[in-house]
Amino acid sequence: MKTNYILQILLSLLLSVGFISCSDDTDNNLAPDKINFVIENDVLSFQKESNTNSFRIKSEVQPQISCPEDWVELNLERLTASIYRLDVKVAANTGDDRTASVTITSGTESKTLTINQSSQPQASAYEVASWLGLGWNAGNQMDSYKNGVASETSDGNPMLTQELFYKIKAAGIKTVRIPVTWIGHIGPAPDYIIDDRLERVAEIVGYAEKAGLNIIINLHHDGSGGYGFWLDFKPAAANVAKNLEVEDQIRKVWTQIAKRFVDTGDFLIFEAFNEIHDGDWGWGANLTDNGHQYNLLNEWLQVFVDAVRSTGGKNATRYLGVAGYAGGWELIEHLKLPKDPAIGRLLVSAHCYSPGKFCMEFYDEGGNYTYFPEWGHTATEGKYPADDVDEKGLENIFRGLKERFTDKNIPVYIGEFTCTNRPAGRESAFRDYYLEYFCKAAHDCGLSPVFWDNGGKGIGAGQGAIFDRQTGDYIHYNEASVAAMVRAVSDDSPEYTLKSIYDRAPAPEEDDKQ
Repeated sequence: MKTNYILQILLSLLLSVGFISCSDDTDNNLAPDKINFVIENDVLSFQKESNTNSFRIKSEVQPQISCPEDWVELNLERLTASIYRLDVKVAANTGDDRTASVTITSGTESKTLTINQSSQPQASAYEVASWLGLGWNAGNQMDSYKNGVASETSDGNPMLTQELFYKIKAAGIKTVRIPVTWIGHIGPAPDYIIDDRLERVAEIVGYAEKAGLNIIINLHHDGSGGYGFWLDFKPAAANVAKNLEVEDQIRKVWTQIAKRFVDTGDFLIFEAFNEIHDGDWGWGANLTDNGHQYNLLNEWLQVFVDAVRSTGGKNATRYLGVAGYAGGWELIEHLKLPKDPAIGRLLVSAHCYSPGKFCMEFYDEGGNYTYFPEWGHTATEGKYPADDVDEKGLENIFRGLKERFTDKNIPVYIGEFTCTNRPAGRESAFRDYYLEYFCKAAHDCGLSPVFWDNGGKGIGAGQGAIFDRQTGDYIHYNEASVAAMVRAVSDDSPEYTLKSIYDRAPAPEEDDKQ
């Protein structure tokens, strides 16, 4: 085995091709008339900066490479007996958008690789975060379902309207996330045709475009762990044949969605999946299977990217969002970014509901559905989740995402966060403090936060609306809450800092009594 491995390395070195100009041809007199010849991508897209991207070629003989443009350099390396890697390097673009065609020939068969290079620079992670700004989720809406069929109104929220999107824009929000569940609207194998639900999604995308908003759409509860829907992770992880079936459906569903929006502008972002797990929310087999489930999710994400990019048009360079296991920040280290023929167009999504017992709800010892009313360094003992995330804890979460992604120029958005509505007074003051601190801490790390609004218009546990879906008006006191969050993601003045927010946290209860 060791001898064979060494021979393979030597063969690879002997057969590799060094840097060749784009106009060079490689001699190959061994080409048969018919061979197994596949190229991994037929389009590569670059921004104006000099950069390199790679893809694989399957060929039974060494391919020939030719191209007339001198701003492209190619490096072909043999990896195995029939697999080659082509490195494509483009020079910095100092003029207009440009295109080059690379001809790849194997035997008597030729394929064309199109190289597009923009005249615009790649946006930094911080620039993308600024572009996304504060986001808002239309939760419990297009993601809702009943009896295995997704329905826009099955959770009691009225249908989305153009007027609502105008009001969201006027509030200072820049991005809306429309979680979309597709169960009950996808036909049988082998084609998996989506019904007219796709047109309703397109209508909502149109609302965002008219309002001047960015919009994110995804596959949402189709992948809810443990519910037996078509994107059920657990059986796919346990059975190779089942996984191949699911991957085929992922490919065909996302191809249909992508084709429907092939001419839609960059304001539309595709997010692969929501919170993929095996039903145990990150506490299941993923902890004991030597990374099998993590690797499988990474494989699904590659299927998603390949499907979207294959449709061409605007989808060749559309921003695509990917998330790690269970969708949150907790297991994000297992996320492996998919290979993408478009440079710098992947976004990472990470949900953050920390501390859960303050910003959401839980059942207390008496079985009551409740929440902790206070949070942070001025909170009253017993009224805050002392064993959970405080101000420093939030900063550490976001700093971890920054170090892992943002510092490497990979943009990140917090796809979901929330804090339920509280009674006016001390409780609502702590809620507003949390929301402002959360958004500012995220912004300082180059992250864009997207608020989860579930449409619940009441006060207390489970009530998380900031906008009335019918009128677009603010729920309760949320006009001030939204204004604080907008400021947190947009105000970089020296006097407005995390410390300044920290210093004006609600007064300790003892001070209030004086």
